[in-house]
Amino acid sequence: MMATSFFLSLLSLLSLIPLILQIQSPYKPFEEFKIELDYKFKPRPVSGRSAIEMNETRKDYDRRVAGGDPLPFLTIRLTLLRLSEGEVRMRCMDNMGKIRLAKKSELDKEYRLEMGYTDDIKDRITAHEYTIHFNSDDKKEVSRIVLLIDQDGTFMVNGIKRGKF
Repeated sequence: MMATSFFLSLLSLLSLIPLILQIQSPYKPFEEFKIELDYKFKPRPVSGRSAIEMNETRKDYDRRVAGGDPLPFLTIRLTLLRLSEGEVRMRCMDNMGKIRLAKKSELDKEYRLEMGYTDDIKDRITAHEYTIHFNSDDKKEVSRIVLLIDQDGTFMVNGIKRGKF
């Protein structure tokens, strides 16, 4: 009897898999948007040198107190060339759960998304994955764009390699 109950529970969980897989919206086609990389060198802001962080490694400490030397800083510029039916609003969320952008979707308008210092992104100190969701008026997700920087510096858009830092 206990084995039957286990198999029924397992069967009900397996039946939910197709529903879970259908939740994610499709990628926005590449011909409907343009992404440009704005790669500049900026000095890292100096934070308080007297502060002590108990969980901080030496490498993290050196980054925090370093100042003056310009480091590579990445900003993404997104332009929407075409909107599909129902793409009224857009919202960008990073892999750390922070909302980076929430705007009305407009054609030919440039949206700027500051990703941060490339060394921090590759070392996973800051966010390394950004998902831009396009939603309808009733807040249903219509499509998405996924920006990802791997630990080796490979930059990917919707799973396609677009460069390397």
